[in-house]
Parts: sequence; C-alpha cells; structure tokens
Amino acid sequence: MQERTELRAAVSNASRGRRDTDAPEKQRRGTGRTIRGRQTRRQLLDAAKVVFERDGFVHARIVDICDLAGISHGSFYTYFVSKEEIFNEITDSVELDLLTLDPAPEDADPIERIRLANEHYLRVYGANAKLMRVIHQVSTIDERVRETRIQRQDAFGRAIERRVRHLQEAGIADPTIDAAYAAQALGGMVAYFAEYLFNTNNLFGFDLDGATEQLTRIWTNALGIPVPAEDDAPSGDPRADHRPSG
Repeated sequence: MQERTELRAAVSNASRGRRDTDAPEKQRRGTGRTIRGRQTRRQLLDAAKVVFERDGFVHARIVDICDLAGISHGSFYTYFVSKEEIFNEITDSVELDLLTLDPAPEDADPIERIRLANEHYLRVYGANAKLMRVIHQVSTIDERVRETRIQRQDAFGRAIERRVRHLQEAGIADPTIDAAYAAQALGGMVAYFAEYLFNTNNLFGFDLDGATEQLTRIWTNALGIPVPAEDDAPSGDPRADHRPSG
C-alpha cells in the first residue's frame, strides 16, 4: 500500500508541475464546489473524452463538448480555461489509472502479483485505447505533454525497479540481473504490447487473457523466478495459431 501511495504521488507531481506552468493562478477556473457544479464538471469531462476519442485533439471543439454534455458553451469556461486544460485533466486521470495498481491480495505470490499488474495495465489501456492513441499523437507535437508522460514513465519504471530489487533481496529473482535494465525492458515490453493489442490490426489475433498469461511468463523467465511445477506446462494456443496467413 505504501509503494502504491508513493507511486501515485510521484506520477501526480508531473501533472501538477505542468498545470502550475500552464496559466497564472488568477486564470484558474472553478472546480465545482457544489453538488451541481461537480456534476456539471463531470459531464464536461465525460463528454470531452468522447469527443477527443472521436475527433482527435486537433479537430475537437469546445462547442461539440458542450453540446454532448448538454451544457451551454459559456458555462464551459466556468470550469476550464481551454480545450488544452480539459484534455490535460483527462490525460492525467487515464494515465494515473494506467500506472497505479490496486493492492494485490496479501497471500498472492510473486508470479500472481506480476500477472495482476500486467492484467491491470492491459485492461485499463484497452478501455481507453482510442484516447491513448490521441495522447500519443499529442505527445509528438506538445513538449509539455511529452515531458509529463516521460516523467510518469520514469516514476513507474523506478517503482518496477524497486519491486525487482525486493525480489532479488528475498532470493526469488536472479541477483545477477540489473534491476534498472529489467524495469525499463519489461515495462516497455508491456506498454508496447498494449499498443499492439488494442491500437493496431493485431494480425496475430492475440487476446487479452492470452497476452496476460504470456507476458507474465516472459517476466517470470526474464527475472529467473522459479515456476511452481503445476504451472510449468505450456498453456494457451500453439504458436502456429498466431501466425498470419499468407
């Protein structure tokens, strides 16, 4: 629980730093202190997510967000300074969910904890795949968005590194592996695979359950974690089933 709290604080700092430099404090808008205000703000965020997924960032319009939310155009500025601000808030929320894990059961073994982490990442990414594509596009043209994503990934990588070191100190993982290399390589593998699984044509026909299982096996083997005998037999479809035809 402490590690989860530390990670959320670390990845949140990147977002806060960006927002602090986006606009002077006097330009900040209301956060919805009343029940009605909070509901209106939530409606705008939900509508904006749909519009960004549908139209992309460049072509998304505030008027379309307001129309979908059923709120007057002028009311938008009661809550947000600009299209950029509401996009940043949605991005913050999605990426924090993506990179922040729920606590694993106390009796979960190391392999189960890795599996739960991989499953969480893939499920959250899949639920937000269209928006993740937009976030990636914006990060190629907006330096602030790009820097925030890098800072979040660095914080996430450090958290993985700490977990690997803990496994090594407990005599579970191979002590000869460099934890920093492992964190970047294995974390990057899952991130890339999520993009492939949900935002490409997925020529091999991979599915979420199979991906979770295989990525967990790759993690386990890479870290040299002993696999219980009952889990040692291959599972899932044979590799030939995943070869594209032609």
